[in-house]
Amino acid sequence: MVKASFNVARRWCIPGWWAATALACASALASVAVADTIEPLTVAVANFDFKDTSGEAGHQLRDHDARLTAFVSTLRDSLSKRSKINITSLACQNGRCTAREPGIAELSKEAKTAGANYLLIGEIHKMSTLVGWAKYVLLDIHTNKPTCDRFITYRGDTGEAWNRAARFVANDIEKNCIP
Repeated sequence: MVKASFNVARRWCIPGWWAATALACASALASVAVADTIEPLTVAVANFDFKDTSGEAGHQLRDHDARLTAFVSTLRDSLSKRSKINITSLACQNGRCTAREPGIAELSKEAKTAGANYLLIGEIHKMSTLVGWAKYVLLDIHTNKPTCDRFITYRGDTGEAWNRAARFVANDIEKNCIP
């Protein structure tokens, strides 16, 4: 008698186990399908400001302008290749399009108009021939609060050093700043 009731219970348990497994698999597949349909977040990337306190004798304004332009271009390109991020452009009136000019309030308005969820602003600071700093902030447009506020240092005042810094910033934003 014990054996018979065990077989009956076993017959009901196995299909129940399969049903639970099938339900778990279906739930997992549904959550993956939902995750695949989540839209990437849209980020408006402002141009970065530049400050040079190195005190170097040579006038390098043209070189630094070119490196700053390349830095922001590399940053935008690197971010645009991320599956979680869409990049949108800002239509600034004065062409500078930085946190200093026209300012964060105006950039935030521009970002909202462009359909962005986030605004990325920043500054490159050349402290010396060997050391540069990059300060960047990712602002949530809807709450007007930073989701990320970082300060990194990098070595070298070359195009390659600035490009490596830009790629690092893009990686950091994707991994640590985008919710």
